Amino acid sequence: MEQTAFYGRWACQKMIESASSNLWDGHWACAVLSMARLLDEQLVPAGLEHLVRRNLDQIVTEKGNQGVYDDAERKDGFRRELLRLLIRNGGKINSLGHDAIYASYMLDLVERSGIPATQELFDAMATMLQGFADSGPGYVTINGIHTVVPPGEVPEAENEPGLAPASVLELFHAFSRPERMERGDMQLGHLLTHGHAVVELKRALRAEALEEHAPILEQSFFNRVGLLAYANALEKEEAEPAAKVGAGTRNPLEPSYWEEALADSRHGHYGKYAYSYLRLCRLAGIHPADFQSFSRILPPLA
Repeated sequence: MEQTAFYGRWACQKMIESASSNLWDGHWACAVLSMARLLDEQLVPAGLEHLVRRNLDQIVTEKGNQGVYDDAERKDGFRRELLRLLIRNGGKINSLGHDAIYASYMLDLVERSGIPATQELFDAMATMLQGFADSGPGYVTINGIHTVVPPGEVPEAENEPGLAPASVLELFHAFSRPERMERGDMQLGHLLTHGHAVVELKRALRAEALEEHAPILEQSFFNRVGLLAYANALEKEEAEPAAKVGAGTRNPLEPSYWEEALADSRHGHYGKYAYSYLRLCRLAGIHPADFQSFSRILPPLA
């Protein structure tokens, strides 16, 4: 528990410092929280704990903070107010869904860990969420070119009420995408993490009696799916079935996955992808097995 609290406080401080320097450095906070949750929830075999901790400690050491999280000025209503910010900016694809992803990790941390949320942390999260909303949808790779597709160019997707762990996994596995596109923008990987974030945020909405706003957050996810389908239609490289992609698989239940992450964590995404996939499988009551499909969101093996 002491180590978990250390990682949680480190993540809070990383978010605070990222808000005033580089929004994308918040990825490291999410990565640390994802791997800490993998261990706390025992989503990986006990024999892998030392490798996951090596990844955790590498990030904490190499991406160190300038200060230490100070929880003296506590913030009442942190969860409710942060959710209201998401609702206000919801329904749109805000920077690949990072507004939902960042918020989900921090709300989960505050709820589970007992680490107090502060006014400084809330202000930092508000700055980042607004920054993501202001930056637009983010680019998608089409024919090898990073392309920002204007929101009005893609028909708004029909919402599918009741986004759940099983439906996120089903959509993720079924969505076909050329390897070149995913290598360029990691959109399919973020379909997984964004969908997972919405599932977790719906729990937070229910806890605050705000569940009637869940369709707003779901709409942003389905709009992302519509955008990727639209981009697929413009891509000249055909997608291959998942079973034929790459020379092998990445399995976060095996040591090789975490050894590879030590060499190239892809901005911490090895941890976040693993946590989202394994957590969704557990919530859906599914035994994680389709790692060939999962491997599509990571660089091809040599």
